[in-house]
Amino acid sequence: MLLDVNWCAAMSVLGSIFSVLYGAVLYLRRQEVLKSIDHLHGLHVILDPFSLFGQLVQIFPLVIHITVPNMYFWEHKYTTYRKFGWDIYAQTFLLPAKKVVYQIVDADAIKEMIHDKATFPKKEFFLLALYGPNVVTSGDEEAKRHRRIVAPSFSDRNNKLVWQETARIVEEMFVHWGQKETISVKHVVDITLPLALHVISAAGFGLPISWQSETESGVRDDVPSGHMMSYREAIETVCKNLYVKLLAPSWVLGLTKNWRHARLAFDELELYMTEMIESRRAEGDTLRVDEKGELYKSDVFSNLLAASDAEVTSGKGALSERELKGNIFIFLVAGHETTAHVLAFALGLLACYPDEQQKLYNHIKSVLVEDRLPVYEEMNTLTRPLAVFYEASRLYPPANSFGKFCVRDTTLAVHGADENEQRKPILIAKDSYIMIDAVGLHHNPRYWKDPEEFNPDRFMNGDWNRDALLTFSAGMRACLGRRFAETEAVAALTMIILRYKVELNPEFFKVIPGEAPRATRERLLKVKQALTLAPANLPLIFRKRE
Repeated sequence: MLLDVNWCAAMSVLGSIFSVLYGAVLYLRRQEVLKSIDHLHGLHVILDPFSLFGQLVQIFPLVIHITVPNMYFWEHKYTTYRKFGWDIYAQTFLLPAKKVVYQIVDADAIKEMIHDKATFPKKEFFLLALYGPNVVTSGDEEAKRHRRIVAPSFSDRNNKLVWQETARIVEEMFVHWGQKETISVKHVVDITLPLALHVISAAGFGLPISWQSETESGVRDDVPSGHMMSYREAIETVCKNLYVKLLAPSWVLGLTKNWRHARLAFDELELYMTEMIESRRAEGDTLRVDEKGELYKSDVFSNLLAASDAEVTSGKGALSERELKGNIFIFLVAGHETTAHVLAFALGLLACYPDEQQKLYNHIKSVLVEDRLPVYEEMNTLTRPLAVFYEASRLYPPANSFGKFCVRDTTLAVHGADENEQRKPILIAKDSYIMIDAVGLHHNPRYWKDPEEFNPDRFMNGDWNRDALLTFSAGMRACLGRRFAETEAVAALTMIILRYKVELNPEFFKVIPGEAPRATRERLLKVKQALTLAPANLPLIFRKRE
């Protein structure tokens, strides 16, 4: 018994000594990190939030003392910068390795950093390279080659196709709704996600899908020979399970029936892409016959394949089959979820702000004097639908941040959080990461008057800072599909608001008479972080206009 007591006492002493020594190591490590950043204030915690343990501790309260909570940047927006006094602050992590990450919301410094690719390159990002390297995941030099080949695929002819397909799909949705005076929707994403998916399928891949779902029609799509599921089922399953596929090891997808089905869908989609490449190359220019362009293959995929093959003819480096698949896939991700979620937020905001919705309706009617549907040629006149889309994306940016890497000790001139504060040089340490905080930038009062307010009028003239809106990123990495997304959003918003009023759904959301629109918005538009920022639950009613 005495031996056991002595053994326990010895182990307790050893444990105490180890704890003290380990605490001392962490203290010295912290001092070293703080010295490397010239003691810039910020969030100095123990665990890297992107590490496995950093994610595991998120379930405990007071996590801010151990790591940075997942939704910290959304919940605090610009307030952290105001607290620290500058439009930049540092995050330092000690485990599993020393790491410095700067958060920045200074538009001038961001612009400087984006254009200084030698000092602030974008590192390769393999997470989204599921089917192959692409314009998003490649490093700066490789991305130039991808952009040179990919950019011409997003042509004005393709934008017209986007408009036509969006109009067709929305019309099919209206037909499905029938003569009902009101359409109750438990979560508006159940409308915007399939809408965006069908547009990207038709205008992106040249494979139109009807609005009527398999379950509603009672008829399943035919499964082609050599496949185990239809194209529509494969692409819908991939989109629903993308987050799991990106974050989970491959063996995890074999644990449940649903995940095994998802794994099959990813394999099926790759097979479909392979067949698409082969069939389009076999077609050649046989469909390019109509001088009006109606029969041209105007979808992004056909344009991309033609541009890549033209590189061979010119003696330049064409995209490999893996790179073609990688870019097709990234278009699917970027063109589907991001547009769908911003469109959902836009409809939710219009329901919270009926006066703004009336302004939008009046504007649309002023453009469409006759009782008819809008056409692509009127897009530049339909300025308010685009303003609503921009304002929704400012308040709820689909991509929260964009990362850069610093290869040498340098400085950036940054404004103070006080709007009258002059810029001063801030040390940026070698081997650190700089995160361009889109949420904080979009709420920075230096660039946006009353940044918390929903005010589409701020985009109704040219007097706004283009460098302070990062919905579509910026610089060489700016989104190639920007006009694709804008065209889809303007067409969808115009057609929906022309036919229906968008209202709060009292069946699933408590409506408080006389409540201020912003208070309603804060209760209604809760968010969650999926692959992009998404509404957690957004119940609405579509009421047919008289």
